[in-house]
Amino acid sequence: MTEIKLTQTVQKGGCAAKLPAGTLREVLAGLKQSRPAELLVGHETMDDACLWDLGDGRLLVQTLDFFTPIVDDPFEFGAIAAANSISDVYAMGGKPVTAMTILAFPGSTLPLEVIRPLMDGAMSVLNRAGVALAGGHTIDDDTLKMGFSVTGFVNKGRHWTNAGAKPGDVLILTKGLGTGTICAALKKGDASGIQSAIASMTTINDVIDALAPFDIHAATDITGFGLAGHAVQMAEASGCGFLIIPESLPTLEGALACLEAGHLTRAHSTNEAYVKGRVEWQFEWPETRRKIVVDPQTSGGLLLSLPACQAQEALKAITSCGFTKAAVIGDVVDGSRMNDGIRISFSRKT
Repeated sequence: MTEIKLTQTVQKGGCAAKLPAGTLREVLAGLKQSRPAELLVGHETMDDACLWDLGDGRLLVQTLDFFTPIVDDPFEFGAIAAANSISDVYAMGGKPVTAMTILAFPGSTLPLEVIRPLMDGAMSVLNRAGVALAGGHTIDDDTLKMGFSVTGFVNKGRHWTNAGAKPGDVLILTKGLGTGTICAALKKGDASGIQSAIASMTTINDVIDALAPFDIHAATDITGFGLAGHAVQMAEASGCGFLIIPESLPTLEGALACLEAGHLTRAHSTNEAYVKGRVEWQFEWPETRRKIVVDPQTSGGLLLSLPACQAQEALKAITSCGFTKAAVIGDVVDGSRMNDGIRISFSRKT
C-alpha cells in the first residue's frame, strides 16, 4: 500500500481534469430542457449548485463533483474529494446534510484494499462537517475517480448565488491559490509544496455561520477554471466588472516557485483561452506570476462579494474560522467602466 502513488496512475488529476469551460459552454448551448418554477437556479449562470424551492421557506441545494487523484495517498485523496464536493453547497450559502459516493475503481490495477483508506479519508471530512454518508455507486473503470453527490439546505432569502455582486462591493478570497501547480510538481517528483496544498484542500469551506451577520451579495468557490475563470463567470452573471489587485492575491507556500519552475497542467492553457478577451492587465506583470490567476484549483476557497463597509469585519470573522490566507483582493465596479468584453481588470494598488 505504501508503494502506491495514485498520481502516477492517471494523466491529470483533481479539478484540472475538468473539460475546458469554453468547450463545455459551446456543447451545451441550446440544450432543450424543462424548467419548473421550483428550480430557482439551474446551470444557466454556471453556478456551483442548483437551488430547488421546497415551498416551506427552505431551498434544497444539490450538487455533485468527482475527479481523478491529485495526491498519492489514498486517505488524503478521499479527504480532498469529500471537501471539494461539499464545498459547492457552502458556496450557495447552505449547509450540506447528506452525501452519496461516486467511485470508479480500477480493480485490475489497484488492490481493492485501497478503497478502505479512500473512504476513511472521506469520512474524516464528512464527519467533521456533520454530513451523513447515505449511500453511493461504484463501477470498475480504467482509472480511479472519486467524488460525491451532495444535498443540503438553505433558508430562502439567505441563499447565495454568483449573480448578485454590486458596484461598490469588495471581493474577499478565503484560501490561497496554487494547488494546480503544486500538484503538477508532485506528479513530476517535486513534493516541496504539497503539504500546504493538502492542508488547504482538506479545509472545509464552512464560513456560513460566521458570515450570517453580513450581506453576502454573491459567492462562488474557486475550482478547476481558476480564479480568473470563476471570477469572470461571477462578474458576467452579475453584470459587473471586477478590479483585482494581483499583489493582494494570497498564494500557498511553494506555489510561485512551482510556477517559475514550469510546473503547469493542460488546464492552465485552457483556462487562459477561456478568459481571453474578458481579462486585461493594466501593467506589466511577470508571465509566470500571471499563471496563478488561471491555476486550476481543487477544493479552493470562496470568492465573496459584499459591501465595502462590512469587508474588514467579515474578513476577521473568516480568519477566526481558521482561514489564515483570507484576503481582500479587489473591488466590484459598474460594468460600463470596463472596455468592451472585459470583465476583470488586474491593476496596481492605489
